[in-house]
Amino acid sequence: MIKMAQLEDIRKMYFMEELSIREISRRTGIHRDTISKYLATDEPMPPKYQLTQERKHLVLGPYIPMIKQILEEDKTRHRKQRHTGTKIFNVLKDIGYTGGYSTLTDYLRKEHRKQREAFLPLEFDLGTYAEVDWTEAYFYLKGKETLAHIFVMKLRDSGGFYVRAYPFEKQEAFFDGHIRCFEFMNGAPYKITYDNLKTAVKKVLQGNNREEQEQFIA
Repeated sequence: MIKMAQLEDIRKMYFMEELSIREISRRTGIHRDTISKYLATDEPMPPKYQLTQERKHLVLGPYIPMIKQILEEDKTRHRKQRHTGTKIFNVLKDIGYTGGYSTLTDYLRKEHRKQREAFLPLEFDLGTYAEVDWTEAYFYLKGKETLAHIFVMKLRDSGGFYVRAYPFEKQEAFFDGHIRCFEFMNGAPYKITYDNLKTAVKKVLQGNNREEQEQFIA
């Protein structure tokens, strides 16, 4: 399977070094037809393996109906009363589940993604709709493994995104991330959604209502 780095090398050899497809094939060992195919596309992407049908959950399968019931009931509960992955894992273990925790969390991650996408419009105008969230990543700082909190703003239509690392997820980092992102984009999206971030939401009320942080409103 051709990797993205190989595709970039092929394009450089062809467009910048002006080598022939035959010569590129000789150097890389990749068939000329394959090289021609990727050179003919504007934005070549590496081939992806796609499942013809969804993989069956052999160990988790019998417990999926219960998991879905828990997730459905959690929609009517206060955020702090909802089940975490650990709580669901313990519930399943009590009734005989023998699978691993990562198997469960992989499934929960996919389910949460489906639910979030179900409440979002499928099409957007450029620059009008964005999502903001935090994620985490480890990096080495002076030889020591350090946790970074990553501010992410992603535009839904184009898929373009802005990220910036901070040492914490406090409001000053949250606001600074917005300001720097807007400066980078030279504008601001018409609408931004947040997944009940503590830096933006003070209290979750009934339905879709939220009591926002005063500083966030300002």
